[in-house]
Amino acid sequence: MVDFACDQDGSPILAVSSLAVHSKNLAGSTKCSLLVAKDPEDRRDTVITVYGDATPVPDEEKDAVRTAYLRRHPEAFWVDFGDFRFLHIKPKAVRYVSGVATAILGSGEFSAAEFKEAKVDPISQFSAPIAGHMNKDHADDTKLIVQHSTSVKVDFASILDVDSLGINVKAGYDGTVLKLRIPFPRRAQDRKDVKTLIVEMLQAAKASS
Repeated sequence: MVDFACDQDGSPILAVSSLAVHSKNLAGSTKCSLLVAKDPEDRRDTVITVYGDATPVPDEEKDAVRTAYLRRHPEAFWVDFGDFRFLHIKPKAVRYVSGVATAILGSGEFSAAEFKEAKVDPISQFSAPIAGHMNKDHADDTKLIVQHSTSVKVDFASILDVDSLGINVKAGYDGTVLKLRIPFPRRAQDRKDVKTLIVEMLQAAKASS
């Protein structure tokens, strides 16, 4: 298990010790894979695997890479220890699956070119404050939206995260905790538009109840 950051192209950056077993393995072959779990404690959640070659970061790039890594992991003082070095993983392919035993429902693969061209969802930067506000002040509204969208009379619902296409929620039903995807009626353009869409979904839910 390793921490990682990403460079400006989205390629993973690792800080590894020469004493670690994976460092010794990479010395024999640069081919590797990095498995990234959205929620390591939940095997039903999204898992992404990046396949590529792990190569040492050139001297002229080390300062920029170190800055990027410490921005993601500000407590990682050990990157300056003598036995640590930075590695780049240049993706050749990226595969994803929506969870264990769900490959048929949601899985696929991106090429290196598609991965490089991909952009960060513009709404993701607002996900935490939107979810926090809704969960604190509008939990009943979220439950009503989930009930209307899924036709499942959930006992409770809280927002996990938000993106431009919808919201992921944790909901309780008959003693079971579920993770559900609630799509927006259309793509959200900005943070204000997310509020507009949630209000529209709530109004539709109230109108049908």
